[in-house]
This record gives sequence, C-alpha cells and structure tokens, in this order.
Amino acid sequence: MTILRNVNHNLSVKGSLLLLLLFLLPYFSNAQIAGCTDPQSVNFNPNAVINDGSCAYAITIHNPPFAFELPETVRETSGLLFINDKLWTFNDSGGTAELFAIDTASAQVVQTVSISNAFNIDWEGIALDDGYIYIGDFGNNAGVRKDLVIYRISKHGIPLTGNASLSAEKISFSYPDQNTFERSRTHNFDCEAMITAGDNIFLFSKNRGDNKTKLYRLPKNPGVYVAELIETFDSKGLVTGADINEDENEIILTGYTNKTYLPFIWLLFDFRDYDFFSGNKRRIDLVNLTTTQVEGVTYLNKDQAVISAERSPTFSARVFHISLEQWTNRLSKSSNRKISKSLELILAEKLVQNNTLRIKIDKKMKNLVWVNISDTEGKILFSEAVNQEVNKEEDYFEVKTDNLQPGNYTVTAFTKRRHYSTTFIQP
Repeated sequence: MTILRNVNHNLSVKGSLLLLLLFLLPYFSNAQIAGCTDPQSVNFNPNAVINDGSCAYAITIHNPPFAFELPETVRETSGLLFINDKLWTFNDSGGTAELFAIDTASAQVVQTVSISNAFNIDWEGIALDDGYIYIGDFGNNAGVRKDLVIYRISKHGIPLTGNASLSAEKISFSYPDQNTFERSRTHNFDCEAMITAGDNIFLFSKNRGDNKTKLYRLPKNPGVYVAELIETFDSKGLVTGADINEDENEIILTGYTNKTYLPFIWLLFDFRDYDFFSGNKRRIDLVNLTTTQVEGVTYLNKDQAVISAERSPTFSARVFHISLEQWTNRLSKSSNRKISKSLELILAEKLVQNNTLRIKIDKKMKNLVWVNISDTEGKILFSEAVNQEVNKEEDYFEVKTDNLQPGNYTVTAFTKRRHYSTTFIQP
C-alpha cells in the first residue's frame, strides 16, 4: 500500500507540473516572439517583444532644411564634430593637417588646431570619446594605400578659444581581406566613416565595387593592427560619414549613390550592444541635394544632427539640419513621459494671434539653435534654424504659423544642450 501511495503521489506531482507547464506555455511563447517592433515599419508585429532586425520601411524622401554655407577655407569639408558649442571640420585629400572650428551663428572659422606631426594624405573621418579625438587618414580612392592611419589627439588639449598646435599618436592598420593593391576605381577598400564605442574604433567602408559597406573594428590604443572584419551591410550606395549616439543606441550613416550622386542617410537604431546592424535599418533619401557629395555628420543633441556637403559644380560647401526623432520612434516612446515644468515653453497668448505664435522663454533657456512644430502624430511640419539670440528684454520669440491648418500642435525649441516643448492651438 505504501508503494502504491508513493506512485500515486508521484503521478499527482507530475500531473500538477504538467498542468502548470501547459498553463505557462502561452506566456513563455509570447515572451519570446521575435519580429519587427517598430510601428513605423510596413511589417510591424504588435506581438513581437524581441527586435530581430527584420523591419522594412516604405521609401522615405526628406528635404533637410538648409542651415548655412561653409566658408571657402573648408570647401572640401569631409567630417564633422560638435564640441565646445562649435562645429569642427577639415578638408580632405591634399588639405592641411588642421581642424577648423565653425561658429554656427556666423558660419565663420573661429579657431584652428594644427596637428604638428601629422600629414593630410586623405583625411576622411573623425570621431571622439571622453578623452580623445580620432582623425582618420584612410581615404583610399585608388585602393593602393598601405599607410592607413588614425591620428589620436587629446580632446582636452583644444582650448575654448584661440588657435593651438597639438601632437598626435598613431593607430596604423591594414584590412584583413585586402590581398591586392593594384590601382582600381571599383575596389572595396576605401573608407570615409568612423565612430568610437566602448574600447573600439569602428570603420564603415566605402565600397565602389559592390556599393555595400563593411564594418571593421580596431583598438583605440596607438599601435599597428590588422582590422577585424565584423560584417557587410548592403548600403546600396557609398557610405561617407558616421556618428553614434550611444545614449539612444543610434547611428547615422551618410552617403550617396555611385555615379548618380543622390545623397542619403541610414539610421541604425535599437541594436544590441555593438552589433550595429542587428536592429532597425531605415534609409532616408535626400532628393533635393542631388549632385552633392554629403561627407560629414554629427549629433548636436539626442534628436538633432547636422550633415555637411563639400563644394560641387552646382553647390557651395554647406550644412543642413536633420531632425531624427520623427523616424526613430522616440516621439511615441516619450509621449507619455511627464515633462518637467522647467522644460516647458510658456505661451504668451493662449491662441495664435495674426498667424504668429509668441512664446515666453524659461529663464534657464539661453541661445536657441532650432525650432520645430509637429502635429498630433509627431510629424514635423516646420523646422527652422534660429541664429539670433532671444530678445533679452522681453524674453520671448515668435514663430509664424501661416501654413498650418486649424488644429492642435506641439512646438519644440532646441538649445545646444536641451529642448523645450509645449502644445498650442492654431485657430
């Protein structure tokens, strides 16, 4: 009888466990569903909780607003950084071994930093981390170079004002998959795009042969290395610039189509760790910049970036503004967040008067750099640079609303470090 009771007990326990497993199975199954998690995609899966990188998007065309023309000194601009509230750039092949700081209000060169022990054979990329700035002399148009190098200079050695001369450390490297150095215009070993993340430098190649980009990894420390090939991505064009926003897990790649020179950007976001192509990959075509070589890109803050284009037969060298949150789904993710009163704009009038929205400024808000107006779905309808200072006597600024249909809208004003928002009604 004891044996029988034990058998019945064991069967009862096993039965209970089986029932529990059957009850929890749907939970475990749903928790592991992988698919496209971006509502803006054409294949969004509302049940997916794991982004498997499969999101596909409709063709997206954008006309980025013009910011300013670059001075003749940097007509061959080929990379951008935003530090010390200034845009830093340089000229590519044949230029001097110098970085130039551009004041975004006057669009003039206000500082020059020379690299005393460097040569500008073909500077093409620039990146930074907390301590250093990295300058990539790895332009390789003909595919014959064996002297690829990244110059590392101290970020803290750059003064807030005035010119300077700094010495650089060298990170020399070669590609593991390049076996021939014969002159060619259809090779896959050029590079113009670089970022830093963690302890590594990452390079995105400019493939004239197959119009793809290869991702390579290098250590940040000075030395001689063979780059590690990570993977290849079908960029459908020539990648010419890159920047990373590590706080938002987001990368911008700039480029243009081979021979037709149609500029584009790729937004890489919601990826895992440093597996940059594991998340969403959205392409934005910049059709109004046809025949312009977009070369540089840098974030101004988490939602705003600027891109630069070097001089061409039809354009002077110039800078354009890009608002990113409309594509990366951050607007919808942040819409339910409680906004601190210190970050709100205050309407001077409850209604727009004479198609003019007048807004008072929070005392912490200083010089404006950009203003956006978006509709209730988060689509940006108005975007404009603000180069003048806020009226210091009356503490307000005005935005024209002539082109808005009656309805509810959100206005967002950006400084160089923060953004401020409020809603209003267009009568």
